[in-house]
Amino acid sequence: MNTSTPNPEVDYSGLHVLLVDDDQFLLELLSVALRDLGVGSIKLAHNGLEGLNTYRQAVQRPNLIICDLCMPQLGGMELLSHLALDGCQADILIISGHNLIPPVDSHLSLSNYNGPILNFAEKIARIQGLKVHASFEKPITHEKIVAMLDLVKANTVNPMTKPSLFKRFML
Repeated sequence: MNTSTPNPEVDYSGLHVLLVDDDQFLLELLSVALRDLGVGSIKLAHNGLEGLNTYRQAVQRPNLIICDLCMPQLGGMELLSHLALDGCQADILIISGHNLIPPVDSHLSLSNYNGPILNFAEKIARIQGLKVHASFEKPITHEKIVAMLDLVKANTVNPMTKPSLFKRFML
């Protein structure tokens, strides 16, 4: 799969994305990249609590949620648990800069977890019934953004022949 440029035949306009990350620069970078790729709508949230409220209050619920794991107030794992309880049907992509090394901030819920965080998060989210397609390790590049969208579109367009691909991308 060529992930360096978007496939001009792929239409991303049907994607309504909720981006949840406490890194303002990354939110802006992702937002601009998604807009440039033709994504239908983009909502931003700066932490899990804001993301949950944005999801719950949305007139048109997002059909794709891109969520960081390590955030203040309500971390990504907790956000995913709340989304599962809400019966969230959105496609989900997990991102984190702390895959093999836990965050040093002891206030973050995953700071004491000793293992591959992305793998752990995917398993827990799937057990809760969420449609997690993949996880991506930060830094997030343009190639990863295109790979994210292509993966979701491939699974949405033909879900019967392409079961969810639970992959971890560290391009």
